[in-house]
Amino acid sequence: MSKNTRQLVFIDGVGGKRYMRGKFVRYFEQRGYKVLCFDYKVSSQSFDEIQKKLNELLTAVGSQGDYHAVGYSFGGVLLRSLNEQLEPRLRPKRAVLLASPLRAMRLARRLRHWKIYQILTGECGQFAADEERMSKVPILNIPCAHVYGTWPWLGAFCIFFGFSMPHDGMVAADEAIPSSQAQAIPVPASHAFIPSNLHALRAMEQCFAAEA
Repeated sequence: MSKNTRQLVFIDGVGGKRYMRGKFVRYFEQRGYKVLCFDYKVSSQSFDEIQKKLNELLTAVGSQGDYHAVGYSFGGVLLRSLNEQLEPRLRPKRAVLLASPLRAMRLARRLRHWKIYQILTGECGQFAADEERMSKVPILNIPCAHVYGTWPWLGAFCIFFGFSMPHDGMVAADEAIPSSQAQAIPVPASHAFIPSNLHALRAMEQCFAAEA
Protein backbone atom coordinates (compact mmCIF):
# COMPACT_ATOMS: atom_id res chain seq x y z
CA MET A 1 0.00 0.00 0.00
CA SER A 2 1.13 3.53 -0.72
CA LYS A 3 2.66 5.12 2.34
CA ASN A 4 0.71 8.29 1.60
CA THR A 5 -2.73 6.70 1.96
CA ARG A 6 -2.87 6.47 5.73
CA GLN A 7 -6.17 8.23 6.31
CA LEU A 8 -9.44 6.33 6.53
CA VAL A 9 -12.93 7.84 6.80
CA PHE A 10 -15.78 5.70 8.15
CA ILE A 11 -19.20 7.07 7.12
CA ASP A 12 -21.78 5.59 9.44
CA GLY A 13 -25.30 4.40 8.79
CA VAL A 14 -28.57 5.75 10.19
CA GLY A 15 -28.38 5.67 13.98
CA GLY A 16 -24.70 4.77 14.09
CA LYS A 17 -22.40 6.69 16.44
CA ARG A 18 -18.65 7.05 16.78
CA TYR A 19 -18.55 5.39 20.19
CA MET A 20 -19.96 2.22 18.62
CA ARG A 21 -17.01 1.86 16.22
CA GLY A 22 -14.23 1.16 18.70
CA LYS A 23 -13.24 -2.20 17.22
CA PHE A 24 -13.19 -0.80 13.69
CA VAL A 25 -11.06 2.17 14.78
CA ARG A 26 -8.63 0.04 16.81
CA TYR A 27 -8.24 -2.50 14.01
CA PHE A 28 -7.15 0.09 11.46
CA GLU A 29 -5.21 2.31 13.85
CA GLN A 30 -3.11 -0.73 14.73
CA ARG A 31 -2.31 -0.95 11.03
CA GLY A 32 -1.12 2.63 10.82
CA TYR A 33 -4.24 4.48 9.73
CA LYS A 34 -5.62 7.69 11.09
CA VAL A 35 -9.34 6.89 11.34
CA LEU A 36 -12.07 9.52 11.24
CA CYS A 37 -15.72 8.62 11.88
CA PHE A 38 -18.64 10.56 10.46
CA ASP A 39 -22.08 10.26 12.03
CA TYR A 40 -25.23 12.38 11.94
CA LYS A 41 -28.62 12.97 13.57
CA VAL A 42 -31.43 11.90 11.27
CA SER A 43 -34.05 13.22 13.70
CA SER A 44 -32.88 16.81 13.31
CA GLN A 45 -30.83 16.93 10.09
CA SER A 46 -32.10 16.78 6.53
CA PHE A 47 -30.37 14.75 3.84
CA ASP A 48 -28.94 17.94 2.33
CA GLU A 49 -27.59 19.10 5.71
CA ILE A 50 -25.93 15.74 6.32
CA GLN A 51 -24.46 15.74 2.83
CA LYS A 52 -23.07 19.24 3.35
CA LYS A 53 -21.35 18.20 6.61
CA LEU A 54 -19.86 15.15 4.91
CA ASN A 55 -18.66 17.32 2.02
CA GLU A 56 -16.86 19.56 4.51
CA LEU A 57 -15.21 16.58 6.20
CA LEU A 58 -14.05 14.87 3.00
CA THR A 59 -12.77 18.15 1.60
CA ALA A 60 -10.75 18.73 4.76
CA VAL A 61 -9.39 15.18 4.80
CA GLY A 62 -8.63 15.19 1.08
CA SER A 63 -6.75 18.46 1.47
CA GLN A 64 -4.38 16.67 3.87
CA GLY A 65 -3.55 13.91 1.38
CA ASP A 66 -4.86 10.62 -0.02
CA TYR A 67 -7.44 8.68 1.95
CA HIS A 68 -9.75 5.69 1.72
CA ALA A 69 -13.43 5.63 2.69
CA VAL A 70 -15.89 3.09 4.07
CA GLY A 71 -19.58 3.82 3.54
CA TYR A 72 -21.56 1.65 5.93
CA SER A 73 -25.25 1.06 5.20
CA PHE A 74 -26.82 4.45 4.39
CA GLY A 75 -23.35 5.97 4.74
CA GLY A 76 -22.56 4.38 1.40
CA VAL A 77 -25.54 6.16 -0.15
CA LEU A 78 -24.22 9.44 1.23
CA LEU A 79 -20.77 8.77 -0.17
CA ARG A 80 -22.10 7.86 -3.60
CA SER A 81 -24.39 10.90 -3.72
CA LEU A 82 -21.48 13.20 -2.94
CA ASN A 83 -18.45 11.71 -4.65
CA GLU A 84 -18.89 13.32 -8.08
CA GLN A 85 -19.38 16.73 -6.45
CA LEU A 86 -15.88 16.53 -4.98
CA GLU A 87 -12.90 17.66 -6.98
CA PRO A 88 -11.04 14.58 -8.27
CA ARG A 89 -8.07 15.27 -5.98
CA LEU A 90 -10.39 15.30 -2.94
CA ARG A 91 -12.12 11.97 -3.67
CA PRO A 92 -11.19 8.78 -1.81
CA LYS A 93 -8.41 6.75 -3.35
CA ARG A 94 -10.40 3.56 -2.81
CA ALA A 95 -13.75 2.85 -1.19
CA VAL A 96 -15.62 0.00 0.42
CA LEU A 97 -19.40 0.00 0.49
CA LEU A 98 -20.18 -2.04 3.59
CA ALA A 99 -23.65 -3.63 3.66
CA SER A 100 -24.80 -0.59 1.72
CA PRO A 101 -27.94 -0.61 -0.45
CA LEU A 102 -27.54 0.39 -4.08
CA ARG A 103 -31.26 0.49 -4.77
CA ALA A 104 -34.43 1.06 -2.74
CA MET A 105 -34.52 -1.37 0.18
CA ARG A 106 -37.37 -3.86 0.44
CA LEU A 107 -37.38 -3.44 4.21
CA ALA A 108 -37.50 0.37 4.01
CA ARG A 109 -40.36 0.22 1.52
CA ARG A 110 -42.24 -2.08 3.86
CA LEU A 111 -41.73 0.17 6.89
CA ARG A 112 -41.73 3.66 5.39
CA HIS A 113 -45.26 4.53 6.60
CA TRP A 114 -44.70 3.26 10.14
CA LYS A 115 -44.51 6.16 12.58
CA ILE A 116 -41.70 4.63 14.65
CA TYR A 117 -39.66 4.05 11.49
CA GLN A 118 -40.20 7.67 10.43
CA ILE A 119 -39.10 8.94 13.84
CA LEU A 120 -36.00 6.74 14.01
CA THR A 121 -34.78 7.21 10.46
CA GLY A 122 -35.99 10.66 9.38
CA GLU A 123 -35.57 11.76 5.78
CA CYS A 124 -32.76 9.25 5.25
CA GLY A 125 -35.16 6.38 5.93
CA GLN A 126 -37.59 7.73 3.35
CA PHE A 127 -34.74 8.21 0.89
CA ALA A 128 -33.73 4.54 1.26
CA ALA A 129 -37.33 3.51 0.48
CA ASP A 130 -37.71 5.73 -2.59
CA GLU A 131 -36.95 3.85 -5.79
CA GLU A 132 -36.67 7.03 -7.88
CA ARG A 133 -34.27 8.82 -5.52
CA MET A 134 -32.11 5.76 -4.95
CA SER A 135 -31.91 5.05 -8.69
CA LYS A 136 -30.45 8.51 -9.28
CA VAL A 137 -27.53 8.04 -6.88
CA PRO A 138 -24.52 7.23 -9.10
CA ILE A 139 -22.22 4.27 -8.72
CA LEU A 140 -18.79 5.32 -7.49
CA ASN A 141 -16.29 6.23 -10.20
CA ILE A 142 -13.31 5.19 -8.06
CA PRO A 143 -12.02 1.69 -7.24
CA CYS A 144 -14.68 0.18 -5.00
CA ALA A 145 -15.44 -3.12 -3.30
CA HIS A 146 -18.80 -4.26 -1.94
CA VAL A 147 -18.67 -6.17 1.35
CA TYR A 148 -22.02 -7.55 2.44
CA GLY A 149 -23.37 -9.77 5.19
CA THR A 150 -24.93 -13.21 4.89
CA TRP A 151 -25.97 -13.84 8.51
CA PRO A 152 -29.77 -13.37 8.39
CA TRP A 153 -30.90 -14.04 11.94
CA LEU A 154 -30.57 -10.60 13.53
CA GLY A 155 -32.77 -7.94 11.94
CA ALA A 156 -36.28 -7.24 10.76
CA PHE A 157 -35.82 -8.49 7.19
CA CYS A 158 -36.57 -12.11 7.99
CA ILE A 159 -39.79 -11.16 9.81
CA PHE A 160 -41.28 -9.71 6.64
CA PHE A 161 -39.49 -11.57 3.86
CA GLY A 162 -38.25 -14.77 5.48
CA PHE A 163 -35.25 -16.59 4.06
CA SER A 164 -36.17 -16.73 0.38
CA MET A 165 -33.07 -14.70 -0.53
CA PRO A 166 -29.64 -14.06 1.03
CA HIS A 167 -29.61 -11.10 3.42
CA ASP A 168 -27.98 -9.77 6.59
CA GLY A 169 -31.17 -9.10 8.53
CA MET A 170 -31.73 -5.69 6.95
CA VAL A 171 -30.17 -5.48 3.48
CA ALA A 172 -30.61 -8.20 0.86
CA ALA A 173 -27.53 -9.35 -0.98
CA ASP A 174 -28.95 -8.33 -4.35
CA GLU A 175 -29.45 -4.79 -2.98
CA ALA A 176 -25.77 -4.50 -2.05
CA ILE A 177 -24.17 -5.84 -5.26
CA PRO A 178 -24.26 -3.73 -8.45
CA SER A 179 -23.48 -6.50 -10.93
CA SER A 180 -21.83 -9.89 -11.33
CA GLN A 181 -18.68 -8.09 -12.52
CA ALA A 182 -18.28 -6.01 -9.34
CA GLN A 183 -15.85 -6.88 -6.58
CA ALA A 184 -18.32 -8.35 -4.07
CA ILE A 185 -17.24 -10.06 -0.87
CA PRO A 186 -19.75 -11.95 1.32
CA VAL A 187 -18.98 -12.29 5.03
CA PRO A 188 -20.84 -14.21 7.77
CA ALA A 189 -22.16 -11.18 9.64
CA SER A 190 -25.47 -9.54 10.46
CA HIS A 191 -26.10 -5.95 9.47
CA ALA A 192 -25.73 -4.30 12.86
CA PHE A 193 -22.45 -6.06 13.66
CA ILE A 194 -20.69 -6.11 10.31
CA PRO A 195 -18.50 -3.03 11.05
CA SER A 196 -16.86 -4.96 13.89
CA ASN A 197 -16.89 -8.40 12.27
CA LEU A 198 -13.36 -9.78 11.88
CA HIS A 199 -14.08 -11.28 8.46
CA ALA A 200 -15.38 -7.91 7.25
CA LEU A 201 -12.43 -6.03 8.75
CA ARG A 202 -9.97 -8.33 7.02
CA ALA A 203 -11.84 -8.03 3.73
CA MET A 204 -11.70 -4.24 3.92
CA GLU A 205 -8.02 -4.29 4.79
CA GLN A 206 -7.29 -6.46 1.76
CA CYS A 207 -9.27 -4.12 -0.49
CA PHE A 208 -7.19 -1.16 0.63
CA ALA A 209 -3.96 -3.17 0.41
CA ALA A 210 -4.72 -3.80 -3.28
CA GLU A 211 -3.89 -0.17 -4.02
CA ALA A 212 -1.48 0.15 -6.91
